[in-house]
Amino acid sequence: MARPSEGGKKERILDSAVVEIAQRGYHQTTVARIAKRAGVADGTIYLYFKNKEEILFSLFDRAMGRFIEEGRTRLQNAASAPEKLRQIIELHLTLVGEDRDQAIIIQVELRHSLHFMGQLSRAQVGEYLDIIGQVVVQGQEDGEFRTDLAPVFAAKAIFGVLDEMATDWVLSHRNTRLESKAGVVAEFVLAGLKK
Repeated sequence: MARPSEGGKKERILDSAVVEIAQRGYHQTTVARIAKRAGVADGTIYLYFKNKEEILFSLFDRAMGRFIEEGRTRLQNAASAPEKLRQIIELHLTLVGEDRDQAIIIQVELRHSLHFMGQLSRAQVGEYLDIIGQVVVQGQEDGEFRTDLAPVFAAKAIFGVLDEMATDWVLSHRNTRLESKAGVVAEFVLAGLKK
């Protein structure tokens, strides 16, 4: 599948890595294959990345950066905590569901790297969880959400639900729209948070 690039060799390399890793798996993908798909020399990749693992981490960082950036933008337009959570859930499932190759990498391939999993909480996931936690705190302060739940726990639980929905969608190979599940997921999450 051809991907529109945001410009520049680094983005072309990342776009190419998404396709190669999704099709072949991380361990079967070589830097040479990524370079060929990107239309660059093998050595060019090492100008931007130390190794193939750094490419994998960069793919995750790029995806999480998009979640955070678009999430902050959407949250500016929502006033109540329940509406903000609905927006986060819809955005998460939409962004994951719009690119199956990227979803394969985030939901499956990254899980095979213990080094990555060990750094997961220190990466942008922490910032993403913080955004969700702030919404939980707002809901608690506004009297809309239970106060007996720690915001960090609630944020991790919400992320866990979204993560499982995305993983199930990737592994099922169904040709369904992941974002179509946003409403039922939001109602499930909100039911657990309401007083």
